[in-house]
Amino acid sequence: MSSMLSALRSDKPHSSISDWIDILSSENYTADELDGIPELVDSINLQASGPAEASRSIRKKLKYGNVHRQIRVITILKALVENGGKNFQKTFADERLIEQMTRMCTDPHTDERVKKRIVSLFGGWHRQFKDDPSMRVAANLYSTVRPTPRVNTSLNQNPSSVGTDTGAIERSRKQKEKEERKAKEREAEEERRKTKQAQKEAAWNQANKRPNKQRKPFNFEQEKPIILTSIANASQCTNNLVNALKLVNREKESVEENPRVQETLTAAKAARKQIVRYVQ
Repeated sequence: MSSMLSALRSDKPHSSISDWIDILSSENYTADELDGIPELVDSINLQASGPAEASRSIRKKLKYGNVHRQIRVITILKALVENGGKNFQKTFADERLIEQMTRMCTDPHTDERVKKRIVSLFGGWHRQFKDDPSMRVAANLYSTVRPTPRVNTSLNQNPSSVGTDTGAIERSRKQKEKEERKAKEREAEEERRKTKQAQKEAAWNQANKRPNKQRKPFNFEQEKPIILTSIANASQCTNNLVNALKLVNREKESVEENPRVQETLTAAKAARKQIVRYVQ
């Protein structure tokens, strides 16, 4: 595995982490799909610069990607903050990523679906981390982008007319009631969406939860031939993946579209599972 990591680190813009995010943000994944997140978390935690590289890659997708990629990396960032551990939570929010996300909320060219996702993400961080001093930056982001209620100042411009224009007062009251009703409807719809997403994530976590079964005692001498075979197979799969990545002409195609890379990636993931089974 170390040979693969050293080869991928040699080209900073295309580390294993940026390659993973490039793959997971593609059209092959739906907006809220969580497949591949555990592997990305492992890749980030293997490197000291993992959180910084993930933040840089996500920022680039937000800045240059299409709407689907922007929505996907917001989903990926949300999942990483929830599952990446304390180290990721404390280091992911670098200045350039935060600046890009807050700027998109006010940019008229940003798709409304992307804006709503970012505001919703900031709102979730505010509720989750508002009492955690180490997460103050993430918790305070919502206050910079949350919608502000409109204030009708027309009645304050001419105080002398308030007593005489009862029609204007009535129209203002009805308009205010209408806006409050719409705001409640939006809140209810947002709450339903969050509940549905929470249910989907709970189902995913349940499906990926390791069964609590008592394993039989480990016999090294008995397992030794299988372990050596698994290590050799994993090493070969790693070398195949590294070689496949080196042969990709990134100016003409991406790693996610290269069939050889995808084939060797699948084989490497399968070999990795065999190794992890003995480590855990």
